[in-house]
Amino acid sequence: MLGMKEIKLIAETCAIGGSYILISASLITFNKYLMNAERFPHPKAMTAMHMLMTMVMSLLLYTASPSLYPTMGKARENWKVLLKYIVPLGMLFALALYCSNRAYLYSSVAFLQFCKEGNVALIFAMSCVLGLQAFSWTKVAVLSIVVVGCSLCAHGEINFVWMGFMLQITSQFAECSKNLIGEVVMTGAGMKLDVLTFVMFQAPCSLVPLLISVVISWEPEVWTNFLAHWQLIMLNALNAFALNLIIATALKRLSAVAFVIIGIVKDSVIVATSSFVFGDHISAQQQIGFAVVMTGIALWGNLKIREQTEKDKLRETEPLTKEPSRV
Repeated sequence: MLGMKEIKLIAETCAIGGSYILISASLITFNKYLMNAERFPHPKAMTAMHMLMTMVMSLLLYTASPSLYPTMGKARENWKVLLKYIVPLGMLFALALYCSNRAYLYSSVAFLQFCKEGNVALIFAMSCVLGLQAFSWTKVAVLSIVVVGCSLCAHGEINFVWMGFMLQITSQFAECSKNLIGEVVMTGAGMKLDVLTFVMFQAPCSLVPLLISVVISWEPEVWTNFLAHWQLIMLNALNAFALNLIIATALKRLSAVAFVIIGIVKDSVIVATSSFVFGDHISAQQQIGFAVVMTGIALWGNLKIREQTEKDKLRETEPLTKEPSRV
């Protein structure tokens, strides 16, 4: 019989996990809905709105509850060093978001989600090149399952559009590069930040290049469409900020196993939503491919959890201090 502690833990996991799935799936669906030619088909402007809302809400949240930003003091003390790293990361993030949002103009949500599943293999390959991970044939075998599944999904796409595919691949390379470079420079510079502090500094660095791009390629329709749908655009931007909050909460409160399982459920919900809401046709080949991908992701998650467990055990067995050498 479960005790109160276990029941509370299960309830918390379900609440956070359910919120993460709902907010993540709703943002992707919302983006696709807004990018319709009859509403707000302006990916640069929409991405800029996301960053502007994130920056404003981060400032308000920090003012209301500074305790949510535990590493803010360190960031403010070393802001010059931090900006040297954050600026290029912000630009990569802006590129990733812009290309991802623009891809909705050409491809279905389901197809783009299938492509995103390949990120785990892409990050591993780039990590090996940068020396962040050791090459392992076991990992290659597991990731080969993911790649095969993604290939089945791509070849099974009925309405394949090269522009949408290339935009999505560009977005994934930019996002993976941002994540890996961020891991290298932030850890190497002794500037390990919490998620919300990182987002607060990153948002303006992403906003500036986006605003410059919007001004250079300005079209009167942007303002006209904004006035016609500003309530939806603001709600969409709030949804984007809410996703940052729930990710920060999930990383802090959930176990690695729970996060992997919730991620698999989230991806399945996004694909199902794409089919039911937008009527995106998912072929039998894509269904098989997606099942293969999810199997690969689950196996990969299991590998990473075991790897982290072994590291934790090794850390626990290491002596806290070295014995002084005898002369």
